[in-house]
Amino acid sequence: MAERIEIEGLDGLLKSLRGLPKAVQGKPLQAGMRAGGNLIRDEARRRAPKASGAMARQIVTRRANAKSRRKAGVGDGGEYYTVGVMLGQRRRYANTKRNQRMRRVGKSYRPASDVYYWRFKEFGTKKMAAEPFLTPAAEAKGPEAAQVVIDATRKAIDKYTKETGWR
Repeated sequence: MAERIEIEGLDGLLKSLRGLPKAVQGKPLQAGMRAGGNLIRDEARRRAPKASGAMARQIVTRRANAKSRRKAGVGDGGEYYTVGVMLGQRRRYANTKRNQRMRRVGKSYRPASDVYYWRFKEFGTKKMAAEPFLTPAAEAKGPEAAQVVIDATRKAIDKYTKETGWR
């Protein structure tokens, strides 16, 4: 469904990171990846449809959980961040007198902040042409994001090694 854009050319940085102690490998790489993701996120927010502004507010940078990182094949010590639209989880009505009276206890609903329609805008439907905003943002800022990842990771490694006295 969604396109996957991979940033290549970071082999030298990754090789250098693997030579560092385990404590240094994690946080600096996370800081760099988040900085690159935030650059793409900001561009996607700028390109998002502005009917109400709700969609732009819901575009976020997320670190994938361990299960998703394994599924993506990034391996041990690898990082995997996604930029996308945050969706509200379906919630259940609580067991209150009012909900009992309205016979909706246990049924689910979507919160008002859910912008489920983002995929219709991004990919289009059979009756509506696509107006992509995430994919062009990633394509436009991808090379710049790669450089930001490298610079931010190096800066974070320097800061961390200076704090811990490792050299």
